[in-house]
Amino acid sequence: MTLKEAYKILGATKSDDPRTIKTKYKKLLILYHPDSDPLGERDPEDDERIRQVIEAYRKIRESDGDSGYDPYEFTWDAFENKRAFSERNIYVQFKMYDEELPLSKMARGRFVWDPDMEEFRLFSKSVLEACKEAMTDHDAAMSPDLLKDIFHLMMQEYILPGDCARKLGKKISEDDNAETYAFAGFVKGETLSFDEDELYYVVLPLLENPEIKSRRTVSDRMKATIELTIPKGYADSPVSNREKILARLQGL
Repeated sequence: MTLKEAYKILGATKSDDPRTIKTKYKKLLILYHPDSDPLGERDPEDDERIRQVIEAYRKIRESDGDSGYDPYEFTWDAFENKRAFSERNIYVQFKMYDEELPLSKMARGRFVWDPDMEEFRLFSKSVLEACKEAMTDHDAAMSPDLLKDIFHLMMQEYILPGDCARKLGKKISEDDNAETYAFAGFVKGETLSFDEDELYYVVLPLLENPEIKSRRTVSDRMKATIELTIPKGYADSPVSNREKILARLQGL
């Protein structure tokens, strides 16, 4: 296999950074993994495709002077918040000729959300399921208000705002100490809103974080640009809302 063929197999280019190439590699492994077929009818050619994907990734890594590479072990490549209240399912959904296939459950655990690997709509679906499971396990009445409260508390456990901001935002500047990312939103009075629901769980917590510098620019049509300057050494601290969730489930 030539290096040109390797890039073609992964759908990557030489201008892609190592993280982007690794993400494309992982997505192809998911696509051809046996569990990705919702009908249980595995294509015999998938094993050969997996072999080519692994070989292509190794070829690219070796061309960069890195002889090590991830072997094919299908695990969900995301950080786990061991302190989260409960486990959740990881779903992916593939398309065939522009038609969406049924959801495939790929993993289960206390995995935080990775925007590079998991669609937000499927992530939020999994958290909602985890909320309902918790309410059932604790014999709590399935009221809309209680479900909403627990949902927001669990979302905080599964999202690392700083890490997600670096992946979702548009980088507009960088120096030796920090990186600045821009996000589009809207302002009406004192209310800040976004078109993308995920930004409520990413941008708003960072606006309240004293370690993060922020700047807001508003146009005459209420369009806003929010700039967040994140120190390069900044790392999120995983949240545990266990006591709050238990209190709500027990009606306290």
